Parts: sequence; structure tokens; C-alpha cells
Amino acid sequence: MSDRATDLQNAAAKVRDNSKPNEGVAYTSPRWDVSQERAFIETLLGQRMGFLLVFFGLVIAGAVNARTLPIVQFSILACGTLFAAMLALAIGRAQKKLDLLLSVLKQDPHHPVTIIDEMAGPSGSKRKLIGYAIPWLCVLALTCASIASLVTSLREFPSMANHETSQIGGS
Repeated sequence: MSDRATDLQNAAAKVRDNSKPNEGVAYTSPRWDVSQERAFIETLLGQRMGFLLVFFGLVIAGAVNARTLPIVQFSILACGTLFAAMLALAIGRAQKKLDLLLSVLKQDPHHPVTIIDEMAGPSGSKRKLIGYAIPWLCVLALTCASIASLVTSLREFPSMANHETSQIGGS
């Protein structure tokens, strides 16, 4: 058996099952199971992804509105790139947790996740596209826009210096 399969079996054995409480153990709060954790992580992942897309749109809108001020435009894009990269890391971590939770749940042949996955067929899940690819594509787009804005502002800087010099010499 592979190390990953062993890890998944060990994780499944450690998970508390709400239908089979441990004898002699009194819990002061409701028990949390893997299905509830999966629902929580899926919701968290969706919220983070939605926030990233809104934030991406706001950064692009801010950069377009600042096109007459290249340094401001670059600053908006550079800060947006850094923040988007941090969000992409958080989204990737949540996606990894969701993948692990689904792996544990799929070990139970009677769990709805396993049944629906079998009914969906061999096309496979596209959740990795959402959890890994799209966030980093947003970061890549902002990085390219930042570099383009920087190049534009550096091209305009010498012309601004020449313009100021010609005004001083002309008076």
C-alpha cells in the first residue's frame, strides 16, 4: 500500500464519527465530522475565490482610472499583485484541504460524495482549475500589467525631465 493510502486510512481512523460516539467521553459542544468540515471548507473556498475576483476587478478598474498618472497606476497594480498573490496562497491551501477531505470521504462507499462522484463519471473534477489555476492566472495578469505600467512610466519619465528643462531654458 502506498504512503498516501496509508495516510488516508490513518486520517479516516482518527476522524470522530457522530453516529458512533466514544464511550465514557462527554463532549461539551456538538461534534464536528468530516462532512461538516468539507461543507465549511467548500464555502470558505468559494468565498475566497469570489473575493479574489472582485478584488481583481477593482484593481483593474483602479489602474484604468489612473492611466494618466503612470506612477499611481503602477503602485495600484503592484500592491494589487502582492495582495492577490497572498489570496492565491490562501485559496490554494483551502483547495488542498478540500482535496484531502474528499479523499477521506471517498473511502466510504456509502457516502454521498462517493456515490455522486461515481454517477458523474470519469470526466473528473474541475475544482483544481478553480483552486489553483484561476487565482494564479489573476496574479500573472496583474504582474504583466504592473510590468507594462512600469515600463510606460519609465518611458515617460525622461520626456518629463526634458520638458521641465526646456521650460526652464525658455524663460
